[in-house]
Amino acid sequence: MAESNRVLDTAALRSMHPADLAKVFEECDPSLHSELLSRLNEEKRADLLVHLDPMDRQQLLEQTSVREIAELIGELDSDDAADVLGDLEEDTVVRVLEVREQDEPEEAEDLRELLKYPKDTAGGLMQVEVASIRRSATSTEAIQALRAWQDDVENMHFIFVVDDDERFIGTVRMARLALAKPETPIAGLMEAKFVEVRPDVDQEEVARVFAKYDIISLAVTDADSRLLGRILVDDVVEVMEEEADEDAYRMVGSDAEELLYGDRPFRIGLIRLPWLVVNLVGGFCTGLLLWIFQATLEQTIALVAFVPVITAMGGNVGSQSAMIVIRGFATGRIDPAAVGVIVFREGSIGLFMGTLCGGIIGAASVIWLGDPTLGLVVGVAMFAAMSVATAIGALAPVVFRRLGVDPAIAAGPFVTTANDITGILIYMLTATALLS
Repeated sequence: MAESNRVLDTAALRSMHPADLAKVFEECDPSLHSELLSRLNEEKRADLLVHLDPMDRQQLLEQTSVREIAELIGELDSDDAADVLGDLEEDTVVRVLEVREQDEPEEAEDLRELLKYPKDTAGGLMQVEVASIRRSATSTEAIQALRAWQDDVENMHFIFVVDDDERFIGTVRMARLALAKPETPIAGLMEAKFVEVRPDVDQEEVARVFAKYDIISLAVTDADSRLLGRILVDDVVEVMEEEADEDAYRMVGSDAEELLYGDRPFRIGLIRLPWLVVNLVGGFCTGLLLWIFQATLEQTIALVAFVPVITAMGGNVGSQSAMIVIRGFATGRIDPAAVGVIVFREGSIGLFMGTLCGGIIGAASVIWLGDPTLGLVVGVAMFAAMSVATAIGALAPVVFRRLGVDPAIAAGPFVTTANDITGILIYMLTATALLS
């Protein structure tokens, strides 16, 4: 009862930011959800939808009528409305838009157009609510237009300027417009455009544009530079978080999709299983290599003591190289075409680290076991394994990218497994050659 009174305090709920409301909704007992929603006005409920976890939003929408979904959609900016509709079944989307079309036919058509774009593109991020003015207008006309748009266009940091053919040509900052004399022509206040994107541009490239030019809003245009919409920086922050999460999941052989399955361990296990099978096969291969070189191991049983450190160091430096290259691709600091430069740089780093670590482990093994030959074997193997591992780690993301596969996968199980196998092979070959 105490929790119910606290959660359902109407005044507190209505004063909360939608992000905080979403946290309350997700943490409170499901039996209170209906009552909680009934305490919110339509605008608050709509904003809550946007901030909910995807799984919670989907469950809530399944319990909501088509008419109510259509009304909630009407309270949202077009980009958020399209995101919410994207979580629904296709037939439900059709029915929701049919209901919406009865009230706002133009809005329904805009949403149909937005839903044609993949979620991970500029078109999937943009909103069609844009404040634009012709270059031939005056500052007074621009301000009058802003007053007319104030209920439809939020976060107006500047006005987009178009020519007589509706082509995007520049922007006017709000501060400059507010301080201008009444009849000042927009052409005199305008700053010429310096960047725009097409709706099919990937969201990672959109994020790079925002970071490069330090902007808060970005125009989306068609092939003729006609203004289609805008992307705001808050949407790009979400993109950066999504891309970082996606890379993190893929680097450990999983997928951000598992967030949708909450506490369904079987589905999550199926997502993680493929790369675990890769590790399993890799482990079997390393065991097979040790069995093939059993004669060498029987000759000098102390070799076994250094197997873990050889594989661990190779795996670590390989993953480091892969991670550096992947982040370089993501931030645009590394040119994917410069394969030779990438591999040479990482290979050189591997040679340096391999020399240093090989010398240390070689000296330590001589002191420990009193066998200079064994120390030479371990030191040379460590040097070679780490050098090869950095080259593999640098090359794998490049190869994956050219094959059309997300390079983030290369930083996880693939590189670790490949370097385990090559590390054991190098170690056993070195031992066989030097000890015989």
